[in-house]
Amino acid sequence: MLLNQSSMRFIQNIIAVYQNMVEDILDNISQIDKIAIQTNLLALNATIETIHASELLESFEKIVGSNLLIQAKILSKILEHDPDFINQDGAKLAKECGIEEFYITDAEGKIVFTNRNNKQDTIINKPEMVKLIGDPGAEVVLPSSSSIVDEPRYKVVGVGRTDMPGLIQLAVHFIKPKGQEAIDGFGVVANEAKRLSDMSNEVSDKLNLEAKELVNKIDKLKHLSDSLENREVTKSDIKQIDEQIDLISQSFKSILYLLTDLTNIARQTSLLGVRASIEAANTINEKLEFDTLLNIHMIIEAKLSAILLERTPNITSEELTEIAEYCRIGEYWITDDRGVVELTNVQGGIGFAFTNEGQTAPYMRILKNPDLVVSQPPAERDIDGKVYKFVAVGRRDKPGILQIGNPSKLYGENTAKGFHEVAKQIKYLAEQSMSTTGEIVDLIEEMKKNTDKAVSFLASI
Repeated sequence: MLLNQSSMRFIQNIIAVYQNMVEDILDNISQIDKIAIQTNLLALNATIETIHASELLESFEKIVGSNLLIQAKILSKILEHDPDFINQDGAKLAKECGIEEFYITDAEGKIVFTNRNNKQDTIINKPEMVKLIGDPGAEVVLPSSSSIVDEPRYKVVGVGRTDMPGLIQLAVHFIKPKGQEAIDGFGVVANEAKRLSDMSNEVSDKLNLEAKELVNKIDKLKHLSDSLENREVTKSDIKQIDEQIDLISQSFKSILYLLTDLTNIARQTSLLGVRASIEAANTINEKLEFDTLLNIHMIIEAKLSAILLERTPNITSEELTEIAEYCRIGEYWITDDRGVVELTNVQGGIGFAFTNEGQTAPYMRILKNPDLVVSQPPAERDIDGKVYKFVAVGRRDKPGILQIGNPSKLYGENTAKGFHEVAKQIKYLAEQSMSTTGEIVDLIEEMKKNTDKAVSFLASI
């Protein structure tokens, strides 16, 4: 039996359609490979963002500890110049300066001055603190503690008194930054993105194998078809064609099965993108959080420094420099009633005039209202471009401004921005994967239709 020209062309057209479509399938599978690689890189990026954010939150505790040390050291210097400082209402002092807890002991570790009346005359016997007694250069910062995860952290530091044997202990509760829960959640997102990426890679590898196998089957069908031209076709030949088409159909089923898995992965990735967006919305704005934390502690330091200045009426800039080094205050700028600096630990700073223009303008208001507290977020200052955080209060000894400044860094909303970008990319890749998978499904379905035509045609011969 000889297949006529139109019959042969029909089979060859179906084979040509197969070949074109399988090339498109391979291209789409290659695209899925790329999406899986991008998702893997995105998972790595999400992990890096999470680590970065966690490091930021860890630095919250470091800031609390280092600032408590500054406050304890200023108290130590006050006692050096005024031993009678402890003969006052501790609770009133703490309220005035914003101190949460302070304890000053004698050489036996007995608390002689505190804002906690129930602790007066009790003994501090914690080993880490006891060893500070009699060592004026010693200091300790204890790890924060909390009985319940969601409770505020409790931070304690201590320094040895410099006026006599004894110790100064400060403590504060600080709220666990609200972004921590979101950061923990984003860590889960990063791990899940990695898991889905690995699954996608695995399915993609299987798809590649199935697609290559499909190419081989189509090539065999074409070779078989070509061999039938211009010769008598037997029932055995038609059976071989039918069997080869059946093998191709089996490949379609295997590929569609894998595409179902890939669609499910894409859906999970899409849902993960939604979760990532939710977590990103709850992340910290570190600029605001850090500045708020610094404000609390630097205001206390400025107020304690004003007390220290009041207790040292004849202090010189050289002596102020030594105090600043001991207390780890970056800079002191202390003005007269006109805003002209008369005391500072900055070389060449004497005579510098605060004005009503530029970066010093906000602090000039203190000259009219000595009870005013002025703070500014970290910024590059005009005189040298260095980034500093400044806080100022009114002098207690006479009219003037007492400003302290510490080196800082410019914080942005990097964590929130980073998380939002990762969330956006996760959703985008999920959409790409879903779209590409859908295209492959459409191609396979179209190939199945052509297969059905071929089967019907062969059955009619």
